[in-house]
Amino acid sequence: PIRLSGRVIHGFGRGSKKLGVPTANLPPAPLAQQLAELPAGVYFGWPEADRRVHKMVMNIGRRPTFGDAEPELSVEAHVMHAYSQDFYDQPLRLVVLGYIRPEVKFGGLQELLARINTDIGIARSQLDLPQ
Repeated sequence: PIRLSGRVIHGFGRGSKKLGVPTANLPPAPLAQQLAELPAGVYFGWPEADRRVHKMVMNIGRRPTFGDAEPELSVEAHVMHAYSQDFYDQPLRLVVLGYIRPEVKFGGLQELLARINTDIGIARSQLDLPQ
């Protein structure tokens, strides 16, 4: 397992506002050494937030579908739990257990959202396994 931790920061607001899939973003700079060893892509694992453990699917990469002029590396975890409020600046610890796929550029938001939902299903089924 790979362990990542930090305080939740504001992202671009795309996860919840544009896609309906909220993410908790970690600042990538303090994690640079760990992230350098990982390929950009989608992962799954267990986050600990609010002193509870939930399932997650996470993207580490540069969000090519959005075509940012100078894309910065991002660490965006979608915690599979409904929160009643944001938890910016709160600690978040992640245990990354597996890799789902590489980060790719999609033809549009609908295609991206469909794949995100597939990734969520894969993560959920992997995390439901007894081991």
